[in-house]
This record gives sequence, structure tokens and C-alpha cells, in this order.
Amino acid sequence: MSPVFHFAPPSPALRGWVRQHQVIRLRFAGGLAVPVKPYWPRPAAALAFYLRDPEQVSLLPGAPQRCKPRAALIGQPTVATLRQGGLDFSVYQIEFEPGALYRLTGLPLDSLTDEWLDAEALFPPSFRQLVDRLAQHEEPEPLIAHVEAWLLPLLSSARKPLAAADVVARQLLRGEGGGLDALALAHGLDVRQLRRQFAARMGVSPRLFGRVARFDRMVRLANLAPQARWLDLALDAGYHDHQHLARDFRDFTRMSPSEFRQLELRAPERQFGFRE
Repeated sequence: MSPVFHFAPPSPALRGWVRQHQVIRLRFAGGLAVPVKPYWPRPAAALAFYLRDPEQVSLLPGAPQRCKPRAALIGQPTVATLRQGGLDFSVYQIEFEPGALYRLTGLPLDSLTDEWLDAEALFPPSFRQLVDRLAQHEEPEPLIAHVEAWLLPLLSSARKPLAAADVVARQLLRGEGGGLDALALAHGLDVRQLRRQFAARMGVSPRLFGRVARFDRMVRLANLAPQARWLDLALDAGYHDHQHLARDFRDFTRMSPSEFRQLELRAPERQFGFRE
């Protein structure tokens, strides 16, 4: 079968809750070593379904790997991981809007930073039946339809209302806003209150969330323009100079920009002509 790279917005009823549906399906010939994917931090919590071979995750080359459950509730990442699927790899990931997972579940996201939970152990037993149904499908459209049908009733019983931190986080995603004092004041908060809301709802501080959002923009720009200079990409993404870019690569990936680029060029989706 052909590889699948399917990215879709949510239905109108789920806007403000779900940012994007992502379905990726890759199959490798037997006997081949499946490449490792260097997965940089992205500014989002997610729910992911691994519907064929499982995904193994490590922090460094040669480090012990952890196996993801077939349905994983994933908190905000702040460090890159090395991810390796099997010969038949299928992942369907729902990327939530800032604060949406906290609003739906009431689960403090600072307990899930750089971690995941087995979603089948968290949600009611009917959720396991949903995962079983998803595993029966090959095409993205029925996967999305089943999950949206499961999500929609949860909205009416959401445990938490929208908060200022959710709105500020969306501003930071777009690269908007000034300093933390101005952002907090615009929503009738002081900086300490804004930080508390961010910790519970995003799992990180507003400053770190903004850094992750900026870094994600920059890496995606680099993948679209692999011949561009890092400094030009950094300025387009909102960095002020190369020093801040190098600091974020060190903090988020433990690599230099060129080391990360070389590893990312060998990511599994690259073999199928796709780049994020």
C-alpha cells in the first residue's frame, strides 16, 4: 500500500478543542532496519493511537527504549525524543488546542510534562471498544469520524471552563504578544497567576511554551528550505540572533543545529518524500 500522510482540521463543532487530526501510515520491507525519527518538542498535548506495530521511544541513541501503549495521552514535550516504529507503522494523533485536554479531563498537565499515560486506563471501558474499532480501519476518514463521535459528547461535560492562559497560549502559538507582564495584565492577571494557570493547563510556564512554539516554527521552516541559512530561518521564526537559536537546540535536542538536521534527514518519512 502507498504511504499515508493525512492532516485534517476538526469538524466545526470541535474547533477550539482540536487543532488538527494527523494520520501517518508507513510500511517498510521485511529485513530492513526502520529509521529513527528525531521528534522535536511541539507546543501541544495529544491523544495518539498506534494501530499496527508499536512505537518505541528513547532519549538518546543507544539508551533504553520505552514502548508506547496502543492509545497514549501525551503531555507537553520539552525535549526531543528518538522514536522508532515497526515495519508496519500506523499512528493517528489528535493534537489539542492549548488547555483543551485539561478542560476535558481535569487532569493537571504538569503531571504529564514529557510523559504519557495509557489512555485505556484513564477513560471508561467504552474507550477500549473505540480503540478496537479504530484498529479495523485502514483509511483516515473513518478513524477521524469515530474519534470525533466519541469526543463530541465530552464537550458538554467538560470539567473546566476556558481560562486566560488558554487564550495567551494561542497568542504565543501565533508568535504574538509582548512580555509576560503585558500578557497577564491584558487578561486581568498578574504574572504569578498566569504561570499557575499555565502549569495546570499546559504543563509548562508561559515562557517555556512560547520558546517551544518558536522552535517548532523554526524547525518546520528549516524542513521546507533545507538550503537556507540557520540565521535567516531563525529570524523568520522570531529569534533575535543565532545565540538564542543555538541555546534552544542545546536545551531541546541536546544537539547542534547541523547535527539535528543530519539526523532529521534520515527520518522514516523522508524515505517516502515527505517532510514536516
